[in-house]
Amino acid sequence: MKQRYLILFSLSGLILSVDQLLKHIVSTAWVNQAAIELIPRILTGVLKKNNGFVFGFLQQAPKQLQDVFFIAVPIFALILIVLIFIKLQDNQMLTSIALTTIFSGAIGNLLDRIKYGFVVDFLQLHWQQKLILPAFNVADISILSGVFLMFINTFRNHRRNLNQHRTPK
Repeated sequence: MKQRYLILFSLSGLILSVDQLLKHIVSTAWVNQAAIELIPRILTGVLKKNNGFVFGFLQQAPKQLQDVFFIAVPIFALILIVLIFIKLQDNQMLTSIALTTIFSGAIGNLLDRIKYGFVVDFLQLHWQQKLILPAFNVADISILSGVFLMFINTFRNHRRNLNQHRTPK
């Protein structure tokens, strides 16, 4: 089995398992719980039902539009990721990991939307109650990590290409 597929299946399984397990634990244990200070003045545990998209986008849209959008867009993105993944070379390990983390996070949040009609968020970053970010979950962290890795990889490849063009032949 090619190494990138091993990464896809094992890392996806790990991320999805952790994401879904924590969402299940939080959903059952924190039902009537107020916010829980996990790291004082930085990280709070909260149970939020996210009916919107990124930062509440489309939260006021009609339910039928939301249902189509929140299911169709992630499925389209997953198909696109798989098609890109298939085209990767074996030496493109960082891209494989990045796409896998994006893929896993997208599946985790898609499963929530299919099961519950919303995404379960349970972590919230803040700085001394002055800067409060929207609640998020493991799937969101996975997606953002993958995007960050893709950015780093693109920047690294761009620099490598520039250096190759500068070296005298």
